Amino acid sequence: MLKRIDHVGVVVDDLAEARAFLESLGMVLERAQEVPERNVKIAFYHCGDGRIELIEPTTPEARERRLGEGNQARIEHIGVEVEDVPTIMRAVRGLGVDLTTSEPVAVGPNLNAWTQPATCAGIQFQLVQRDAV
Repeated sequence: MLKRIDHVGVVVDDLAEARAFLESLGMVLERAQEVPERNVKIAFYHCGDGRIELIEPTTPEARERRLGEGNQARIEHIGVEVEDVPTIMRAVRGLGVDLTTSEPVAVGPNLNAWTQPATCAGIQFQLVQRDAV
């Protein structure tokens, strides 16, 4: 059902600062974009076979919800690559897992779905079908 860990999503207070740090470690930027419908700016960096996604909330409400009070950064989710997001969505629903949306969401070249942490041992997973859009 799951192919591999695709990425680890890290919510940050300052995207430019976090990007500069990852670049100082020699990581290479894959892509960066603003995603206004999700109230975030994101940047993906290659790290070995996987990636690190930096996420900066762009509204005070999104910042409070995703980063919390006084945090500079926190790991938010684990992205897992799958063959077919709609099929996996149906399968995990059958296991009692709730998702944040009823349909997959296109972000950049990928099709995605996110689990509700309360229904999967407190961990949020992002199901990623790469290059599907």
